[in-house]
Amino acid sequence: MSLLFAIILGLVQGLTEFLPVSSSGHLVLAQSIMGSAANIEADYMLFDVLLHFGTLLSVIVAFWGDIKELFLEFFGWIRDGFKINGHPYRRFLIMILITIVPMFAMLPVKSKLEGFFSNPLLVGLLLLVTAAILLLSEKAPKKQKTEQNATWLDALLVGVAQCFAVLPGLSRSGTTICAGLFRGFSREFAVRFAFIMSLPVILGANILELADAVQNPAAAGAVPLYIYIVGILVAMVAGLAAIKLVKYVSKSGHFRPFAVYCALIGVVTIVVTLIHNV
Repeated sequence: MSLLFAIILGLVQGLTEFLPVSSSGHLVLAQSIMGSAANIEADYMLFDVLLHFGTLLSVIVAFWGDIKELFLEFFGWIRDGFKINGHPYRRFLIMILITIVPMFAMLPVKSKLEGFFSNPLLVGLLLLVTAAILLLSEKAPKKQKTEQNATWLDALLVGVAQCFAVLPGLSRSGTTICAGLFRGFSREFAVRFAFIMSLPVILGANILELADAVQNPAAAGAVPLYIYIVGILVAMVAGLAAIKLVKYVSKSGHFRPFAVYCALIGVVTIVVTLIHNV
């Protein structure tokens, strides 16, 4: 793996992990466009894990204030016998825990889902679905739910939406933000909740993939240490920029620029793939 290829993949991962355009889909497309014979998930599994770790760091940096409060309230919650006692961040914490539950249903089909990561045609079709979801979010009810009054059902349904977003081409951030909006979350809380709820999912995925990489050392590939470091840093900085952009765009009241982008890339991907397969 060259340094340039590592930087490009770090940028793609960092930007698309949090922009509502699908990171997994863009990684599949990036590999196809660059004509690399390598499959990142299979041939450079450890590098793929570390790219996700870089984006994990960007969420921690961007939402450190919230994460610190959640961490402190976790111990307060235990100390008080798991009582909420009117603490908003304890409700926030429970909501995040609820969103994790549906993800366990994905574990038995994990190996089957991995087969989708080499199918550009599926990526193109699901990018169109992402575009439709982003446009439909404009029809979401204009409510102002936050951690103070959102329900456990709201959290569960956003968690279910996150399960579907494991497919390449469906944006995890876009799907969960829009699911929150349709449940009546305020735009600010929908964005904040979607990003913070990604932490345990990204961390869990990293642990599973790291375990696979340890069991199969050859999957780490012959990658020098400095390339790993550059990949992490590029993914983290790009992730921070993406988070800031999503916060800014969400204040405008719609995600049309991202919807148009997903639709264009989806159509081009479908057409190119069909022509190539003829």
